[in-house]
Amino acid sequence: MSRADKDDDKAAEAEAQEIERYGIDERTLTPIGLTTPGGRFVPEVVVNVVRFTWLGVWIALFAWNQTAIALVVMFAWIAANGAYEKHRKTLRRERRRQIQAHITARGGLPTGASGPATVTSADVPAALASAAPAPVSPSLSATPAERALTRTLRRVEGSERFERRDAVLVGELADVLFPLLAKVAEPGADPLVRQDVEKIATEHLPDSVDAYLALPAERVRTSRNSAGRTPLEELRTQLDLLLTGCEQLQESVLRADVARQQEQSRFLEQKFRPSGLDL
Repeated sequence: MSRADKDDDKAAEAEAQEIERYGIDERTLTPIGLTTPGGRFVPEVVVNVVRFTWLGVWIALFAWNQTAIALVVMFAWIAANGAYEKHRKTLRRERRRQIQAHITARGGLPTGASGPATVTSADVPAALASAAPAPVSPSLSATPAERALTRTLRRVEGSERFERRDAVLVGELADVLFPLLAKVAEPGADPLVRQDVEKIATEHLPDSVDAYLALPAERVRTSRNSAGRTPLEELRTQLDLLLTGCEQLQESVLRADVARQQEQSRFLEQKFRPSGLDL
């Protein structure tokens, strides 16, 4: 089992524990699976059966020396599998936000404790409204990128145009970006990573927010662009992409830290470990 599969299993297990602990009605959460062009929902268990059957087919084709057909089936499986994993990650992220909204609506109290009642599907918008990110106060020592991110957060929090679920997503972006901005400002940080992180805070995120706010309020849910998405759907797509980009940059910084630690170990071993000649 790959590391990604193990991490996903742990996340699913933690999610199931929270659903049980806080008495969340799972019917109010985004289901994991696929929706066909005809509008029929296919649960993940069925999708996985298709995926593994497909995998078995192209392996069998190779075994039967049907190499040309096997290659076509294999590359099609790789493309479809990658697309589904990306789709699945988006659904997981949406469920994470919804679960957090339910927990917030209960004041963090588990089932059986005194506090707000279990959230139902009708209560989800109100729960999302209570999950907006907390205001951020700029510091005099803040960098230009941190100040730009703070201004964007305040624009989102102060606007009635943003639904609370979208404000939560912007808050998640900020939760990743603020530590990243501090990290890439340290001596020795990769200048290319620093440039990418700062561009998200100073250009990409503000541009997405400004473009959405520039549209007439009555059009954001009804008009559709050439891709068939409404402005609100386009905004959510952009925010998801930005969050994915931030997570990739976060992983890049982590890998650099791990490599730096390993390099220090090698240096110390060469300098201080006794050699056989010293005995």
